[in-house]
Amino acid sequence: MIKAKTVVPNQFWILRKDDRKVGNIQAEEGGYQVNINGNCAHIEDLAVLSRTIGIDFEAYVNKPTDNTGHMVHGYPTSSRPYNDVFDVRHQLPLWTKQAKSRSWLAAGWYRVKQHRHWQVIFCPKLILLERYEYQGPFRSLEEAKMI
Repeated sequence: MIKAKTVVPNQFWILRKDDRKVGNIQAEEGGYQVNINGNCAHIEDLAVLSRTIGIDFEAYVNKPTDNTGHMVHGYPTSSRPYNDVFDVRHQLPLWTKQAKSRSWLAAGWYRVKQHRHWQVIFCPKLILLERYEYQGPFRSLEEAKMI
């Protein structure tokens, strides 16, 4: 049996048989283009394709990205940090998202008081911390919620 692994949901699949690639399926206007062992065909419905050729479509699993490796001075960040510095005056680990960026973010979790309500925010912009009362940085969400 041929198995179809989803690469892009509802748009592109890789066909495999006995752990080797035998073709692919690509969505196009008015149906799907199927390439199996060098042969190309146009099919209008995936259910028909599944019944006639015997293709088993695997369920698509969206894997979340793991950003645990991104740190600035011991605090987690939401993406790869550039220009990381430690602001001694405010005691904040700061970083930018791009090498030439002028927008600074603070690494870690923070409790920020906006409009009389405290919110827990991950990696806020520095300008937010300058404008509002805050507590932090914290190394984890649980630590930020404990106060």
